[in-house]
Amino acid sequence: QRQDASTLISDLQRRLRGSSVEMLQDVIDVMKRSESWTLKKPKSVSKKLKSVFRVPDLSGMLQVLKELTDVQYYWVDVMLNPGSATSNVAISVDQRQVKTVRTCTFKNSNPCDFSAFGVFGCQYFSSGKYYWEVDVSGKIAWILGVHSKISSLNKRKSSGFAFDPSVNYSKVYSRYRPQYGYWVIGLQNTCEYNAFEDSSSSDPKVLTLFMAVPPCCIGVFLDYEAGIVSFFNVTNHGALIYKFSGCRFSRPAYPYFNPWNCLVPMTVCPPSS
Repeated sequence: QRQDASTLISDLQRRLRGSSVEMLQDVIDVMKRSESWTLKKPKSVSKKLKSVFRVPDLSGMLQVLKELTDVQYYWVDVMLNPGSATSNVAISVDQRQVKTVRTCTFKNSNPCDFSAFGVFGCQYFSSGKYYWEVDVSGKIAWILGVHSKISSLNKRKSSGFAFDPSVNYSKVYSRYRPQYGYWVIGLQNTCEYNAFEDSSSSDPKVLTLFMAVPPCCIGVFLDYEAGIVSFFNVTNHGALIYKFSGCRFSRPAYPYFNPWNCLVPMTVCPPSS
């Protein structure tokens, strides 16, 4: 429209430079052109907000990253203990990787006891703060965290990990809870992340953990005196996955690793990584 108006003005200016007779001879044509040219009004823009752009919480992201950096200060070089492994798993020569070599077949009358796949770290902790990372990329199932032997009093109250044929397969994984000396989280069926807490009833409190980003590397932090075991999603900038508070350690605590019924290995990352 601006271009059309400029053309019309230029044409009138050209005609004004000519004689009056020449201008009057074509005045009818100019009038018709000016009458046919009309300014089209632009469409009105609604003031109503149609969409919202969510700005990333940069301060929150920095806070999460700071929390991970703080616990990484206590990074300890954890090694796997071959003496704690059964024939179902194999530990690498450098004692950093464990994998399942004998999978378990599930039968309703004879469920699998996944404790047969678990191994402990060589180090044990009875005080202080410690942190380590575990590479679980490619795995569809795993369990990891901290284990501390329960007192003899608690053993009398519970069968612990003793194989019980009456236990249903769906509840086998739920044995890994503080009542039995395990503060762990785990993955099963590729995308089901869980943590198990004690409850007032005989059934455990099964917690479903939401993962915005599936973790390929998980950080485990132990504060022995404070009774805290925390898990961080290193893959997602160190976002907190879950934290056990008020843990009662009556005996030394060991890092716990379980590749479960999955042939893909899990690896303990060195501090230099």
